[in-house]
Amino acid sequence: MVDVFAALAKPRIVSLLRLQGAKRVYEPTPGALNSKIEVDGREVILAKWKRALQPYREIARFVSEDRVTQFIIDPGLLPLVTAISKDMLGRKLLVTRPVAVTPGFKGAAAYVGDFGVRIHLFPDEDSQDTIVAWECLYGVL
Repeated sequence: MVDVFAALAKPRIVSLLRLQGAKRVYEPTPGALNSKIEVDGREVILAKWKRALQPYREIARFVSEDRVTQFIIDPGLLPLVTAISKDMLGRKLLVTRPVAVTPGFKGAAAYVGDFGVRIHLFPDEDSQDTIVAWECLYGVL
């Protein structure tokens, strides 16, 4: 299921994230917050991490083809795209990379290709909900 979300999220993030002349670089190796990468001879610190959590009581009722974008994809991507867009104001470079898996990671995960957005699907034992977490690690110059 999480792979389907990632496949559907890629065209949606492309349509939402308009960088208007800024360069976007994707580093495919997973990394952690405050990791560093060199782009065009300049060091970029990936100091921005955004996470959006969505609880679903019965997620199966939202995964039909006509409802998944409206009820799962958009509510997860919009906070990430909004944060990135605000951080990119007046900037010329966006660097993204997948979030590295931490110890104790449970559930299923998939990445939105070429953007580094991780979609993490896991059960919340306390509330009996299924949580869909959207995470993005990035840096700007």
